[in-house]
Amino acid sequence: MPYIQRDLNGNISAISMKSGPEFSEYLSPTHPQLVSFLDNYKNVSHSLAALEESDMEFVRITEDLVNTLVAKNVILFTDLPEAVQQKLLAREKLREQIQGERNESFMDDGEAGVF
Repeated sequence: MPYIQRDLNGNISAISMKSGPEFSEYLSPTHPQLVSFLDNYKNVSHSLAALEESDMEFVRITEDLVNTLVAKNVILFTDLPEAVQQKLLAREKLREQIQGERNESFMDDGEAGVF
């Protein structure tokens, strides 16, 4: 039983399964305004998930860019703020650890596998 809250323009701004002071108006689950609100919420949720996924990709791009600039002596690693240095070093250590674990999973009885 969806109860809704409306904004100043009369649009649905929130829904609740329980009635209350701010959720006093009941709408049928098939009411067009409620269906539209839920569709919009679903679209926003998908967009947020896509943005979050692209954020992780962008972090890796930025990290690679910093590594390239340092490798080409455009900047010195020590020119970066201490907090940035620590985060980059921590990520590098995690990647090395993961790579080491991946390599071990390709081993058979201590011998290197054929690739």
